[in-house]
Amino acid sequence: MSEHSTLSGEELDFISHLYDNQLSGKTLHSPTFTVDGGPLANALFSRLGQHAQLSLEAQLGNYRMAFPLQLVEDEMHNLQLELGAPSIFEDGIIRRPWRLNLPQALYLLDEHGAATSLRVNEISPGSLLLSQEGEGDLPEQFCLWLPLPGHEPMAINGLRIRPAGPQQAAYRLLLNHREHRERVRQYIFEQYRERHPQLQVVG
Repeated sequence: MSEHSTLSGEELDFISHLYDNQLSGKTLHSPTFTVDGGPLANALFSRLGQHAQLSLEAQLGNYRMAFPLQLVEDEMHNLQLELGAPSIFEDGIIRRPWRLNLPQALYLLDEHGAATSLRVNEISPGSLLLSQEGEGDLPEQFCLWLPLPGHEPMAINGLRIRPAGPQQAAYRLLLNHREHRERVRQYIFEQYRERHPQLQVVG
């Protein structure tokens, strides 16, 4: 049995509908489904959930979305399937995470909540493209706060990967909490949907 499934257009519309009320900049409440395939199938799903990373994949043009799945067993031994916000990849010669180009750069904050000279121009779940406002060199690494719209700022660490132009560099994005990783994926997915009308549910 494969750990991955590819979603049809109708299934993707259904998932998009599920997230319509989830993507308002608030804490992500994962859609949950009851799994009932009988004792043998449930036991298999339970073992997979304990020992494997499960996901649903959807192909949309040149983009692929991987929705993480988590199986949770309650006190009555019923299985609940939780669907998380997806990671988005751009297909090509090399598949790479889609990096969201921000229409308005976000200033990273210091520990006191004051804006620094570092601006986030692009973001993916694992990387940032930063620019430096004014004079000065971009740091090799940093520990600052990322203020995603609609959320409380989250602590992030960045490690410089390579220069990307004058006063610009790409950084590896390091997050300490699973909730923060979910929040970044949720925000990127929300912005992706706004830019792709075919993912909007009508009615």
